[in-house]
Amino acid sequence: MLTKLRIVGSMAALVMLVVGCASAPPTVDGTGSKPRPAATRSTAPEPELPSAGPRTDANAPLPAAAEPDAPRGLVLGPGDIVEMRMFGQPDMNTQGFVADSGEISLPLLGAVDIGDLTPNDAQTRIESAYRDQGYFRDPQISLTLVEHRSQQVAVLGAVNQPGRFSLSSRTTLLDALAEAGGITARGARSVILIHRGDAPRQRVDIDALVAGSGAGDNVLRAGDTIYVPQAPLFYIYGQVQRPDAYAIQPGMTVMQAISTGGGLTDRGSNSRFTIHRKSPDGSVHEVDARPTTPVQPDDVIFVKERFF
Repeated sequence: MLTKLRIVGSMAALVMLVVGCASAPPTVDGTGSKPRPAATRSTAPEPELPSAGPRTDANAPLPAAAEPDAPRGLVLGPGDIVEMRMFGQPDMNTQGFVADSGEISLPLLGAVDIGDLTPNDAQTRIESAYRDQGYFRDPQISLTLVEHRSQQVAVLGAVNQPGRFSLSSRTTLLDALAEAGGITARGARSVILIHRGDAPRQRVDIDALVAGSGAGDNVLRAGDTIYVPQAPLFYIYGQVQRPDAYAIQPGMTVMQAISTGGGLTDRGSNSRFTIHRKSPDGSVHEVDARPTTPVQPDDVIFVKERFF
């Protein structure tokens, strides 16, 4: 009996020991806080995402254009006439001109500065003004340039219609010459382009430009001037169809000069010519010419009659 009681007591003590170990509180470090379990790190490599190029901030400014001197395009200036239309508000439609200060008078707003802005930028500024001042919640405005007076170039000299002409967004030298009616028959094929300001004058070979062998066609800026000088002339008379003064072409001969004058008459000789040529000292002397004789500036060619 005594032996059975000892066995039962030993088993009870063993059970209490096991239960106590299972429910024992965790140890506390010197700071009085419970230690955190150590984080386990995976040894597997992280998947590599495909590269999509360098990251850019969505709000970062766009990189500058490769050509810093590229033209901005058409901008508004004093004297320009513009028309404003507001969608759904026909009583707000108006037309006016840009003052010397760059301002234009608009309904409700009064004076708004749109000088030196492109039409699209000016349209955005006007919409913002109507919105910020509380006149309209979401104004939809279209701004149209009716007449462009501020951005002009001058074409002078030996052209058919000299004058001042308005610029479009990319008006070139050839565009301006076409607006002026082209170069006259006595105009030189080498023109002078004068930029506004201190930029040097530029001589442009029109024939090389048209043929594509010269420098690229020049984009004009407001205030530029194109001057077409008179070409060196020769004079032809006698037995030709159209006696007159004509421009000398490079390498021109007497026979080519006769062709320029319309050719020989029925009585004209194809071998009897004389040239009255001015000497450096100002005196004039007579030169016996052949069909292949080169023509010089201010030569006076006389075509004689044939013998039979």
